[in-house]
Amino acid sequence: MIYLNNNDYNLQKISKASTLIEKTYSQYTANNNTNPITKSIALPVLLIHGHMEDAAVWNKWVDLLKKDGIPAYPITFKQSDDGCGSAAEHAKELSKIIGQIKKETGQNKMNIVAHSKGGLDARVYLASNTKDVANLVMIGTPNAGSPLAESCEVGTPAVYDLRPGAAATEVKMNPNTKYYTIAGDWNPQSENYQLFFSFEQVGFSSLPIPNDGMVSVSSVESQDYFINLGHSTNCHSNLLSDYEYELAKDLILGKK
Repeated sequence: MIYLNNNDYNLQKISKASTLIEKTYSQYTANNNTNPITKSIALPVLLIHGHMEDAAVWNKWVDLLKKDGIPAYPITFKQSDDGCGSAAEHAKELSKIIGQIKKETGQNKMNIVAHSKGGLDARVYLASNTKDVANLVMIGTPNAGSPLAESCEVGTPAVYDLRPGAAATEVKMNPNTKYYTIAGDWNPQSENYQLFFSFEQVGFSSLPIPNDGMVSVSSVESQDYFINLGHSTNCHSNLLSDYEYELAKDLILGKK
């Protein structure tokens, strides 16, 4: 989730016109999904980017998942205004993407890991009571919104979903899915920051503490049915590191 001018944010775009999915297979094929570590059937992992992001934010996780023998599907939204589409439109696209993953892997279920607004996109999709997502892991997701989005008009219509009280933050729970969170408890005096440090430093002082510079811990963990996997000392833009992966790893590997 980035509240900056579009010209200030220039991630390399992933271009694969032939598919909606940025596919990465590790040590098996779609017909051989046995995880070499757990010796069990590995559920594929769909990786959903946040506001004004794309699949490139998951590069580190893709490498880590590959190492652990997990099929990874980092996506870039293509049919609904890429990283700035609304959660409702992204949910429609997720339905098609998930259907495609199920067809390619032969699996009826998968796990979703989402960064920032990607968690809201997933929650809106899950509100239809679909049965194809076993676990949703939301990393730095503004589940109760972020006050920083209230006066922002950059990256519309996506930014409207990030505001407190937005419909995307209040969708119902899917009883067929377990919801997990990882939140950032960041200290601006630390060196745990990257590209957007100056903005996140300002955001830190404007939000309830603890927060990650863009989203408060209380917002990430706002629902009673969310299960907390732990906190990170990283800022919002650096929440997809090895540390956060380790917090989610056992769940993804089917050990939880």
